[in-house]
Amino acid sequence: MQIFFNKIKVISLIILKDLKESLKNRTAIMIILLPLFASLMFSLVSGEQLMRNFNLGISGEGSEEIAAFIDDNFQNFNVNKYSEAEAGRQDTASGNIDAALIYYQDRENIEDRYQIYLDSRDTINFFILRENISQILSSYHRLDQGPQFNFESAAEFEAASAILPVWLTVTITMIGLMLISGSLSEEKDNYTLAALMVTKLKASDIIIAKSLFALVLTLITSVLMGALNGVLVLSFNRLLLSLFIITIASFVFSGLGLIISIFTNSQASARSISTVIYFPIIFPALVADVSPLTQRLALFFPSHYLYRALDKTLVYQGANINLFIEITALTLFALLFYIIIYVYLRKADSFVE
Repeated sequence: MQIFFNKIKVISLIILKDLKESLKNRTAIMIILLPLFASLMFSLVSGEQLMRNFNLGISGEGSEEIAAFIDDNFQNFNVNKYSEAEAGRQDTASGNIDAALIYYQDRENIEDRYQIYLDSRDTINFFILRENISQILSSYHRLDQGPQFNFESAAEFEAASAILPVWLTVTITMIGLMLISGSLSEEKDNYTLAALMVTKLKASDIIIAKSLFALVLTLITSVLMGALNGVLVLSFNRLLLSLFIITIASFVFSGLGLIISIFTNSQASARSISTVIYFPIIFPALVADVSPLTQRLALFFPSHYLYRALDKTLVYQGANINLFIEITALTLFALLFYIIIYVYLRKADSFVE
């Protein structure tokens, strides 16, 4: 019996030792944390009611009563009044709103009084919008069974380019987080950085060089991906705007990657941290439209604004593209990350350590 208890004690000590060592093992932490983050994100999605908030544009003479009815009775619809019907359709085609409703007061049949344009970029949202708007209008006219209202897509989307914003967002994030953080940390490990600092180079020169390296790599990759997905048919202004957005985003994620690198002491540590935080950063951008909770959560992540901006410029066909929020948010994230780097370089005893 004593031998048995001694074996149990020895086994318990080995388990305790392994537990302590696993806390120092970055690979083990990564293996544990990644599934935890994934399960947390998916629980947030599934735990919320899958009814997102929609922006609905309304225009036409006599449409004020319909707008007031929706405001008073439906919390998940935000109504925007348009003086011109075409402006509402264009905003739907540009991705600024989800649907545009045009009301023709003088027409006899109820179904003929409404012309409704929907954002067909997301197939699931298209059918949700069509069903919800049909219910709203049926309730407004007090009909037990709604007529067949006229729904149309505000713009047609090419399947080849529809997935491109996702791939670009994923790629730009990976270049900044994983490649740049690992690149600077590798030079620390190999003492290349120490050798460079012996010369007339300053720490700021290294930061600028790494940031520009990320930008060049990002632009080359983005241009190749865009060419393969048929974006060359877009207007020159849209292509130029897309490259401008990608440029800002490159500085956002390379700045974050540099922060990871300068606050870690080895390449393995930097790569582990960047791998662990990559999924929580990219996930909200891809599921932002699932529920109100994910919509609010996505506002704190730069990947959300990058995806939204690229989606509007590369996929949506409307003329009235409004990117003020997306570009402003990306610029603020970039400034924040490089301010953190600047403060660290000013206060740190050594950039190499």
